[in-house]
Amino acid sequence: MTDKVKLIRTIYLYLAVAVSLIFTGIGTGTLLNTGLKYYLFPKAEKGGYNQCNQQPPVYALDKNSFAGVATADQKIQLENLLRDYDQWKAANTGEECYSAQRQSNVVDALTMIVIALPILLVHWRIIKKEKSEK
Repeated sequence: MTDKVKLIRTIYLYLAVAVSLIFTGIGTGTLLNTGLKYYLFPKAEKGGYNQCNQQPPVYALDKNSFAGVATADQKIQLENLLRDYDQWKAANTGEECYSAQRQSNVVDALTMIVIALPILLVHWRIIKKEKSEK
């Protein structure tokens, strides 16, 4: 191999190791962050997820039309409103909301680690092998 090819190969190997190391670090940091928030600092987790702080669904119900007895159509609308609100409340409040976001964070972090760590190890092994041959 020429010196230019060796230099390009060396740059590639170190760049692959650096990028893999960054992704492994990000994944590990996300796992650590999620674990700390769950076990040691639960209040920090409760304020962080946007999905858990959304407002309930809003319907365009005319308040003036309820002055007397509600019509059958209006009763259906009210029943739908209450049913939708209960569904929203179950999905977006309490532990259910935080658990879903926590699991998503863990899956993302593990995916980064599972992909980046083998790439890091393979390239680092090649670098070490080349260094020991010299």
